[in-house]
Amino acid sequence: MKKKLFQSLSKLLKQGLSPAKLSLVVALGITLSIFPVLGTTTLICTLVSIFFNLNLPAMQLANYAAFPLQIILFFPFLKLGETVSKVSLDPLSKIQLISTFDEGIFYAIEKLSNYLLVACLGWSLAVLPIYIILYFLISSLLKKFEPFLSRF
Repeated sequence: MKKKLFQSLSKLLKQGLSPAKLSLVVALGITLSIFPVLGTTTLICTLVSIFFNLNLPAMQLANYAAFPLQIILFFPFLKLGETVSKVSLDPLSKIQLISTFDEGIFYAIEKLSNYLLVACLGWSLAVLPIYIILYFLISSLLKKFEPFLSRF
């Protein structure tokens, strides 16, 4: 039973994709999942997947798996955006950030709009190098483990 479930999931995720194409989808899913606006990445990944005809289950799995990175990388993106734009915002703690989103996404966007804009600037500057590194890392891992993965 467990093996059959794993095989079904594996087929769904791979759907005949080459390691290079699967690397592209997973790297893109992770890269989009770290977009600094909480609550938007599922929709973004879905739209990108549909628009470019990519494997939606694999992209969403990568998106959900990388969710903790969205919170962890918010502050480095914010710092990068502040440095580049020379904007200085009041310090914001992780607890303040998360508790603001607990009030709802629209409330959070209103209260944190300056922080979100500056963090999005930082993300937009870092996204291409992050994607390239992830793509080559995932691609090399998939090539290395391709004999193992092909059994499923």
